Amino acid sequence: MALSEILDDERRAKMERVTAARLGGVVVVLENLHDPHNGGAVLRSCEAVGLLEIHVVGGEFAASERVTQGSDKWLDIRRDKGIESCASDLKARGFKLYASIPGAEIPLEELDPIVPAAFLMGNEHAGLTDGARALCDAEYALPLQGFSQSLNLSVATAITVYTHARRRRLALGRNGDLDEEALDRLRARYLRKDVRGADAIVARHLARTLPAK
Repeated sequence: MALSEILDDERRAKMERVTAARLGGVVVVLENLHDPHNGGAVLRSCEAVGLLEIHVVGGEFAASERVTQGSDKWLDIRRDKGIESCASDLKARGFKLYASIPGAEIPLEELDPIVPAAFLMGNEHAGLTDGARALCDAEYALPLQGFSQSLNLSVATAITVYTHARRRRLALGRNGDLDEEALDRLRARYLRKDVRGADAIVARHLARTLPAK
């Protein structure tokens, strides 16, 4: 690999460790967010936990770069036109859709960690729309024991993805859930993002190694 050889041993090992631990079976869907700080915090938490795919539906979402600290470049951020098309695509891929609702009967820890899960998180003030809730397969609650029975959006999302990602890894018996083909694509993508001038380096490498026509 032309790009991999440029990295020092420590960076190469970290790149491999992070890539191998990515979870494609845990997704977050953000509906109608408007606070760039909350949005940025969500992306940073999701990347740190090892998620790969985030969906953004509606609103004027623009994550604060000061908050994301560049974490968003390692994520697959998809912007969907509407919650219906987003939900339809995820369900066709085998995902169950879950809504975080205070007071819901099902606690987060009882959700099946094996089945791919998409967590729908709503507007900071109004929460999820009725339409989004209707599309979900189940509603769950975070087990809060204090007087406060609600959390900031970014905190609720961080707790949700950390808890479910940990349970999924334990259930699968491995850190990541991507197959070898997906891992190869992700390694190549991350290397191109990590190495300055990656495209030019790859072009020179191909020019030296491919037979002339």
